[in-house]
Formats: sequence, C-alpha cells, structure tokens
Amino acid sequence: MMLYLCSYNNVGLFDWLNESGLVEQPFMLKKISSNQLDLCSFAKKEALSINYYKYLAIDLSAVTNDSDSLRTAIESIRIMNPKIRFIYVDMDNKAEALRDTIRSFGEIPVITEKPEKDISAFKTQTAEALRYTPPEKEAGKEQLEDKIPKPNNKNTKAGSEKSSREYIIESKNIMIAVLNTYPKAGATTLSINMAEYLREIGAAAAYVECSGELEHLKAIAGSVSGFTKTGDNSFERNGIIYLKNEIPEGMNFIINDLSRIIQDGTEKNALEFTANCQKIILCGTSKPYELEETENKIRILEENGCKEICLCLAFTPDSEKASLTDKFGSRRVKVYFTEYTPDMFKSKNKEIYKRILQEYILEKTDDKLVRLF
Repeated sequence: MMLYLCSYNNVGLFDWLNESGLVEQPFMLKKISSNQLDLCSFAKKEALSINYYKYLAIDLSAVTNDSDSLRTAIESIRIMNPKIRFIYVDMDNKAEALRDTIRSFGEIPVITEKPEKDISAFKTQTAEALRYTPPEKEAGKEQLEDKIPKPNNKNTKAGSEKSSREYIIESKNIMIAVLNTYPKAGATTLSINMAEYLREIGAAAAYVECSGELEHLKAIAGSVSGFTKTGDNSFERNGIIYLKNEIPEGMNFIINDLSRIIQDGTEKNALEFTANCQKIILCGTSKPYELEETENKIRILEENGCKEICLCLAFTPDSEKASLTDKFGSRRVKVYFTEYTPDMFKSKNKEIYKRILQEYILEKTDDKLVRLF
C-alpha cells in the first residue's frame, strides 16, 4: 500500500505499479495532489492513517516546506509509523536543499528520471527506491529518538496503576459523546476504557449513562468488584465517577454513553446535545453488513451540526484498513481502528484515546511540556 503526495503534473507517475511485480499484488495506491503541500500540516491531520501504508511517496516539487520544517515533518511521520518507507521524487532537480535534508536520514534514493524521456531509467530508479531498506543507524535518528518520551518503568500495584509519564491536564468539563452505529457496537466498553485511560494519566474523569431505558451501569456495578454506591444513580470505582443521566461539575472529562439513543435522526434533543460536545466518537465494526449503517449514522450526525466525528471501527483486518480509511475519512471524519477488548476496564486502545484527546493533554518530558502530537 502506497500513499502518494504529488503535484498535479505527476499524478499518474506510479499507476503502472498496479500491474508490476515490484510490489505485492493487489497493490493499493492512494493519491493526494496539491501544488502547495505542507508536510507538517499533513503529518498532523493524517496522523493515524499514515500507520496503514508501507510506502509514502513524496513529490518534492509540490512541497512548500523549508529544510527545517521538512525535517520536523519526516521525524513526526517516522514516530507515527517507524516502519514506513519513504520514496522521493524530484523530476526537475529543483529541490537540492530539501534533498540535503533527506540525505541526513540516510542515502535514500531520489527518483529524478522522467518516464517520458527514459522509461527504463525511471523504472530502474523506482525499483531502487522500493527496495531501499534504511540502515539500522541513520543520521538524524538520535533526534528522532529524543522526541519519544522514555518510560519511567516504576512498579505499580494492580488495580491502581498510574502512568509512569507525567501529564498536565488543565481543561475542565470536556464533554465527550460516544455513540453506536449498531446495538452492541462497543460504545459502553469504549466509554469505560477511555475513562480508565484518563484516570491512569491523572485526569478527573466521569462516565455518564445517558439512556433512560438501558440499565448497563446498574448491571455493571452489580457484577464487577470495586464499585461503591454513592447515591441513587451514582457509583465510584478507582477514582472514576459513574452516573446515570446526570452531568457532574469540576471534572476534566465527562464521557457520555449514548448507546442506542440516536437511531434514525428524529432524536433532535440528543443530536443537539451531541453536536455541542467537544468530541464525538462513533463506534462500529468493519463487518460488511454494518458499513451502510455506519454511513447513515455519519450522515445523520453531519446534518445535525456535528463538525468532527471520530469513527472507531473494531474487527478490522489489516488488509482493509487503508480502503476503509479512504471510504470514511474526510476533513470531518477521522478513522481509528480499535483492538478487541473483552475487559472493559483494561484496554489495548490507549494510543487511540491519546490521539483523539491530544489537544487537551500536555506530556511532561525532560522538565518540558510538549503536546502529544
């Protein structure tokens, strides 16, 4: 799978790879074309989708970054996907300064031959670029590793673990709406998972069951150890507040579980509430028979003022992640792929929650505060 960031003049440069033995078939090629490509902005906006590509091809004639910001963008992308292979195109040999920056990461081949002038030389350069494997030690690697916070590796007690990294969370009353595409698509599990993650990094978090008909909270509190009843419809467990149809005050994050509430778009009060939340998470799966309903729910949310949706899909084969990102991803919809989590109080999805909430969390490293991404 290749993501190709290209100028309008070079859009079709790699189309022939769809029938080539140089790459594994079937070969998926996604193109993003622009004559004003800011790689730093791209790295920030497409942080997660980068994970699903083996190759990232960059047409340097479209890049607007200077050498320093290009280095920052490359380092950021390599942090997000350490295994990604870069392919660079400079047909007119106009990006020598940028190529100096690229060489600081290793002797990465740059494609300079134009196919219309010498197709054989062009394909030879492309083959070299595809086969290039970065050395174990590269110039620039120390700078990359310096940007990755080192864990503290402190021993913690089971059930009361805290993150070994330090975080600063100053935001208050951040409202998060979590919805299902289908019943039992995972909204309740994700909501409690996220609350546990926030507790681990030191945030004050609350879970709110918003449905008046469902009794998930009561059933969970009655069957899982550690819950303490604090009121008629409220509980506490491991520092997390659990409530039924009640919004608490003074929390950093309030996670509102809207399981089964929004069905066909007629639930105007619930949709208005959802649109006013700072984060909207739509839970679904990648099962083919559910994808149409996923599209329908996204449409309902967008038509009712939801400006940004985090779509979390479970049970997704690696081979389908790129196509589903293409299908659903847009300026308004960010696509994430979650791991199966049978225990709602333990999660493999912490990195996803970190990305969804990155704008509200500062991580402290080497006595400095840095944004997560």
